[in-house]
Amino acid sequence: MKALQLMFGTISQIDEQNVRVRVRLPTCDNLRTAWLPVLQRNTQNNKDYGLPDVGEQVNLLLDADGDDGVVLGAVYSDVDPPTVANRDKRRVDFADGTFVEYDRKNHAMAIGGEIQALTLITQATVLIQTQTASVIARDILTLDSPEAIATGNFTVQKRLTYQGGLSGRGGADIDGSVGIKGGIQTTEDIKTAQTSVDDHAHSNGHDGKPTGKPL
Repeated sequence: MKALQLMFGTISQIDEQNVRVRVRLPTCDNLRTAWLPVLQRNTQNNKDYGLPDVGEQVNLLLDADGDDGVVLGAVYSDVDPPTVANRDKRRVDFADGTFVEYDRKNHAMAIGGEIQALTLITQATVLIQTQTASVIARDILTLDSPEAIATGNFTVQKRLTYQGGLSGRGGADIDGSVGIKGGIQTTEDIKTAQTSVDDHAHSNGHDGKPTGKPL
C-alpha cells in the first residue's frame, strides 16, 4: 500500500456519475491529479451524495505519483468564509440562496431562501406534532386531498368561498348579513326575529281579521 500525503488543491473537473473529481495542485506546478473519489458519509445501505464545485478548495490524501488517493472535503478560507459562526448550529447553504439550518440550543429549525417548489412524496401517513404552526403563502396555498379533517376549531379570518356544496351538523351561529342566491329548503321552521315562517298570521286579513297560519 502506497503512503498517502495530506495536500491541498482546487477542483478542476467533476465526474457526477461516478462521484469523482480531478484536483489541481498549486504546490506541484498546478499539475492535476488522476480521477479521485470524494469521501461520502454513507454509500451502501444509506447513501449520501455531494460534490464540490469547480474551483472549490479541498484537502485530500494523495500518493507520491498523484494516481491514488481520496478527496476528504472542502475547506473554508478568507475568500469563502462560513455563513454562520455558532457551534450549536448545523447549516447548509445552496448557491441559489436556499438554506437549511438547525439550532440545537434553541431547538429551532429554519428552511428558507429562494425555494420555488417543496415536495414531500410518501406512501405512508405523515404526522406533524407541534405547538404552533404557521404557513405563509405569497400567492396560493393548495391542499390537494380527497378529504381533510380538522379535529379542533377552524377559523377563517377573511372571506370563505366553497364550491360543490356545504353540509354539516350541529347548527351554525352567524353574526352579520347573509346573502343567498337560490332557494332554501329546510325540514324545520325558520324564524326571523320573533316571527315564525310556519306559525305566523297577518293582522289585517279578510274583513280586517287576522289571517290563519300559512298553508
